[in-house]
Amino acid sequence: METTANQGGVQIKNPERGWIGEVLGTTIQDMEVMPLGAARGFQSTTWKLQLKSDPPGSAPKTVILKSETTNEEFNELTRLANSYVREVGVYKHLIPRIKNHQPVVYACDASQPCWLLIEDLTHLRPGDQVVGLTRQETRDTVQRMAALHAEFWMDPHLEQQDWLPAHNFWFAQPDTELVEPFFQTYGVRLGESVSKICRAVIEQGEAINTAISERPWTLIHGDLRADNLLFGGTSESPAATIIDWSWASRSMAVIDLAFLIGGSTPIPQRRGYLDELLVTWHDELVSQGVRDYPLADARRDLQLAALRALTTSVTVSSFDQKLDINIRSSLLWDQAIQRHGAFVEELEAWQALPDPSLFS
Repeated sequence: METTANQGGVQIKNPERGWIGEVLGTTIQDMEVMPLGAARGFQSTTWKLQLKSDPPGSAPKTVILKSETTNEEFNELTRLANSYVREVGVYKHLIPRIKNHQPVVYACDASQPCWLLIEDLTHLRPGDQVVGLTRQETRDTVQRMAALHAEFWMDPHLEQQDWLPAHNFWFAQPDTELVEPFFQTYGVRLGESVSKICRAVIEQGEAINTAISERPWTLIHGDLRADNLLFGGTSESPAATIIDWSWASRSMAVIDLAFLIGGSTPIPQRRGYLDELLVTWHDELVSQGVRDYPLADARRDLQLAALRALTTSVTVSSFDQKLDINIRSSLLWDQAIQRHGAFVEELEAWQALPDPSLFS
């Protein structure tokens, strides 16, 4: 199995028809390689492979090969977090329990360089983090995620997966030296009240983490946003497929809701509908068998999750300076920062602070 390296020495899996045929259990006579998502992916290098197999029909006509990123800074981050090990683990050990969940995984390997050979879903429409999600897309994604949350709700099997960390979020502990530069750039745009909440979240970060660890847990995606979604169906009735599980964790379910709605749903699309979205998610949980988790608890947990997701803003504000990124990425993070800020204000999330005395 061959690998290739970029100029920084980062090893990635290189498409080569000999081992593609080997893992698919056939012979690949011809293969066309098409790079995908160069301007969108942060944590992976992805190709679409068009295959001609012998005998004909013994392999899919197209597959997606996903390997580690060639961005050295992101690669260092994802290896420290075992991100690829998590994603392979989810697809290999957990997702098969969910009926009709896509994509199908044909083969995978969690050793370095990590890789996944999965079903080609490029016929589906990708979500766009900069544009954001419509209300209908958000609703369907929330409902789809609820089914996954319900399947693994307080499931002791998750605790036995040593590759799946508990309460591990890439945005949970921003570097303290980033805080003041962040407020110099975004304080005016976020406004006084949101900036005050954000400072309180940073100061009470450990207490917020403790509060989250004491809540009911399940499998969470950990990076649920528009760029990690694909959609079939129509604009009026979209059907979401959730991809890229590299930040999967065992934690409080509404972390995913706060990250999705707070970061990917534009304010006009969610204004006046936050309760409806929460009820949609909670109704699906109940219909799938989750008990002893009243809606009032879910609403309070969503406030707590919105506080935790707010530190995304401080973390990503430094990416422009630290990483070699494109214009779209800058727009993506700028939108997410302002959306998350507005979200904590819409939810009155300060009520869930361990010490809300400054806001009462």
